[in-house]
Amino acid sequence: MDGGASAGVGFDIAENIIAQAKDTAVKAGIDNCAFVACNILDIPESYHNQFDFIFLTVGAITWFQDLGLLFGKVSKCLKAGGVFLINEIHPMMNMLPLPSENGYNPDDLNRVVYSYFRKDPWLENNGMGYMSVQYESKTFTSFSHTMADIINALGANNLKTMKLNEYNYDIGLTNVYDGKGFPLSFILVAEKPV
Repeated sequence: MDGGASAGVGFDIAENIIAQAKDTAVKAGIDNCAFVACNILDIPESYHNQFDFIFLTVGAITWFQDLGLLFGKVSKCLKAGGVFLINEIHPMMNMLPLPSENGYNPDDLNRVVYSYFRKDPWLENNGMGYMSVQYESKTFTSFSHTMADIINALGANNLKTMKLNEYNYDIGLTNVYDGKGFPLSFILVAEKPV
């Protein structure tokens, strides 16, 4: 593994994503990484206080209605002094219609369609379009979170926000809003105090 890590563990609820990760690791010649299929909230206690660094990437937090539970599990798994990094779609993106949605107008990209404070879940039946072509699928339920929701859930779980950078480009949904003046993605670094 790069970055000086002696070992790593990847968790995902989807067995196919775990299989893909294992295959990618073999192709990349990485042999000190394990991959575990489980609900993140159900990570076994044997992983508590085991990690110096935890990373959540694009699209992860949207699957959790209660960020307090998610960040509570992160805090339990981090060692004291451990670092938590989130590279994620900015909550502002939840206000903008995607090209496949009603309300999208390529001639009016400043049009806000959804509330920043939306509490109703998003329900989708067109597959995971970010991974493949759209298809009829089971219902996927996801949730919007404000930046305050994110930072407050970190603090409530003994994770101190050290740095927050916002960017004007999207990292997962569409590039049509890139450079238009909206915050579209962010990187947040938090630390579990010693």
